[in-house]
Amino acid sequence: MFPEAASPAFVHHSVPNRSLGEAGRRWFLGAIAATTLAIAAGATALGAWPVMPFAGLEIALVMLAFHLVRQHDADFEHLEIGEHEVRVECREARSHTRFVAHRPWARVVVRDRGARCTLGLAYAGKTVPLGRLLSDEGRRRLAEQLRGRIAVTAN
Repeated sequence: MFPEAASPAFVHHSVPNRSLGEAGRRWFLGAIAATTLAIAAGATALGAWPVMPFAGLEIALVMLAFHLVRQHDADFEHLEIGEHEVRVECREARSHTRFVAHRPWARVVVRDRGARCTLGLAYAGKTVPLGRLLSDEGRRRLAEQLRGRIAVTAN
């Protein structure tokens, strides 16, 4: 009587957890730099002038760390299970990858080693990692959500 409806697509989208925005990071970096330089200036005034180059090095390394974190602000992982295919799209720093698999032949591989859990989508001899932006518990929950939608195997 009714045409067979396509199963609704399953979509999982993950982004990194960032507690500070760009402006907040600038303020925080400024506060770290001001505190470090103030302490180093006080030590220099007391005659311990070799402290100042190390304070500058410390600030430069913290700035480098903030820059590396900023490069990953646009990271994401997008998993979509449609009627006939499974798509995984992810961005990590500057690399952007897409993976498409035929749904009946795709498998989710779960490796649970004690507290550590990893997920991967296996198809045609290739395995793409899943849930890299999730915690171990989040990956376990994602594996449970995928059961019934796609074959899940445990190693």
